[in-house]
Amino acid sequence: MGNLKQRLIKPGTDFNYAEGVKVKNSSTSVAIAADTVVFVNGYEGPFLKVTKALGTAKAARGRLFITKHEIPASGFGVVLPWKLVTGSIDMSGGAVGDRVFISDAGAPALSAGTKSRAIGHVVDNANPGVYLFTGELVDQTA
Repeated sequence: MGNLKQRLIKPGTDFNYAEGVKVKNSSTSVAIAADTVVFVNGYEGPFLKVTKALGTAKAARGRLFITKHEIPASGFGVVLPWKLVTGSIDMSGGAVGDRVFISDAGAPALSAGTKSRAIGHVVDNANPGVYLFTGELVDQTA
């Protein structure tokens, strides 16, 4: 069994990049902003291709990721399987631990739409608040 060096242990809120995946933006004309929920919709060579996930798309029912930074049109970037997202939306209407959903437009929301799915949970219910994106695989449409 290998040992873990102390210098390799980083605070979990900001340094989860060992789990990051280099991907390519599927769109040839639109950049994907930082902290945007995305899903895989193809591949090119050794790279997965991603596009913005919408709450209404069947494709968004698979594994979701969140962008670490802006990914330019037809460019490369890094996506993460989890991330602490700060300053994104007003979370004052929810409580710590409440689920965060992906809206029909692809933005985080505190209430589930008709075909929304959970993508994480509230960590700080302020305005703006903080949520932990986990890309939950639990389907919330039932």
